[in-house]
Amino acid sequence: MSEAVAAYFEEHRESSDLGRRALRGGLISIVIQYGNAVLQIGAAIVLARLLAPEDFGLVAIVTVLTSFAPLLIDFGLLDATAQRSRITPAQVSGLFWVSTGIGVAVAIVVAASSPLIAWIYGDPRLEPIALCVAITFVLSGLTNQHMALLRRTLQFGRIGRIQLFGTLAGTVAAVAMAFEGYGYWALVIRPVVTSICVVVAAWSACRWRPGVPVFDAEVRSMVRFGLHVVGFTVAYTLSRAVDRIALGLLYRPDQVGYYQNAMNLYDNSIYAALNQTHAVGSSALSKLQANPAALRQKYEVALSMLAFFLMPAAAILSVTAEDLTVVLLGQKWQAAGGLLSIIALRGISHVVEGSQGWLHLSLGRADRWQTWGIISLFAQVVAVLAGLPFGPVGVAWGVVAGYSLIALPSVMYAGRPIGIGAELVIRAVGPQTVGAVATAAAGWWMQATLLGAYPALVRMVLSGCFCGCLYLAIVVGMFRVREPLRIAGTIIHDFAGRR
Repeated sequence: MSEAVAAYFEEHRESSDLGRRALRGGLISIVIQYGNAVLQIGAAIVLARLLAPEDFGLVAIVTVLTSFAPLLIDFGLLDATAQRSRITPAQVSGLFWVSTGIGVAVAIVVAASSPLIAWIYGDPRLEPIALCVAITFVLSGLTNQHMALLRRTLQFGRIGRIQLFGTLAGTVAAVAMAFEGYGYWALVIRPVVTSICVVVAAWSACRWRPGVPVFDAEVRSMVRFGLHVVGFTVAYTLSRAVDRIALGLLYRPDQVGYYQNAMNLYDNSIYAALNQTHAVGSSALSKLQANPAALRQKYEVALSMLAFFLMPAAAILSVTAEDLTVVLLGQKWQAAGGLLSIIALRGISHVVEGSQGWLHLSLGRADRWQTWGIISLFAQVVAVLAGLPFGPVGVAWGVVAGYSLIALPSVMYAGRPIGIGAELVIRAVGPQTVGAVATAAAGWWMQATLLGAYPALVRMVLSGCFCGCLYLAIVVGMFRVREPLRIAGTIIHDFAGRR
């Protein structure tokens, strides 16, 4: 085994520069992820002008119904490989073949269910869409363990570049098909091309190759760990999808399309960063499993820093959502902008709620994570049902309210084994939360009373500058929260020096 491959299987150890390495990796991965998001938004701008809202709605119905499938294929084994203190190549081979087998099985099930999906929604176009989407599930199982090994060694920049390459290829293919008049098929082919390119790039970046598998007690333990992880992720994904499933059953495809594009803009701005920090946070904190005091301290610092930058971003997105959507996607998508202004508010509490996975995984308590996923699903079903009679706007408000109410309890539950409670969370994010909420309220007032006569682009710039200055005045000036700025400056200086 070469030295490069052997590095993937080194035992987890606490190191003096762990915090800096994790923050640097997180910063790089977030920057690359936002490059990815720029591509996604660029594609959305072009495709929104070439395709109809109904096209987006049709594809959204299938992708939401099958959104659980990649999680089954991963089976939590990506997190299991990254989290485990010790692991061998033969054990990883066993996990690889498990993921690949599940991918094939899920693809067969989705393909077989395609006539049923078309019958339930009363639209025969959904059947061939589901058949094509099934291809991506076969490809997904081929990359999970390669990505896990890259994450295990904190190579988040390389992971980001792989994802960026896949997104670029899928975007080019989708835009080309849309220009040629293929309609919703442009949206269908995009994930297929992306998945193919990710497989090629992941196998090129990670030189480990699967061999003869071993299914020893340690592998069985990781599979049990993964089973709990997938239990959470399936429940959580269903909780995120229940809004569009319900809207698709009761409202027209174009209404689902507006809601879906609002969610796409949120996912490619706020959620994209949270998704990257989950990988960084859980992988880095896993190296502190034997030191709960250090784990608590690093978690608090990381949560405070993430909240400092992402909470105001969510507030600014909410204030500028309608103008941003019209500028990017065109006037016909104005309804999606109104929905985005509501959905973006979820980002304020999402920062806290999203960090629960860092704790569950780093502590090896995926069973508790699974339990919370079920609670989250129940809460979202109730929230969506409460808002459903009021249409997409009611559903959006229900989703924001539901997730906001469970954010603090989610971390209190996750941190209970090592003594993380409400006091630590409030200390870490209290000033940022106050600043973000006040910023959103003041920004809406300014939009409604002072900036109505300005062009959309000018209004966005003025609102963004006002909100940013107000947030800094509250959080840095009033509450004197300055540590995140100092840490960010140190990491940027360190990265610039290395470059």
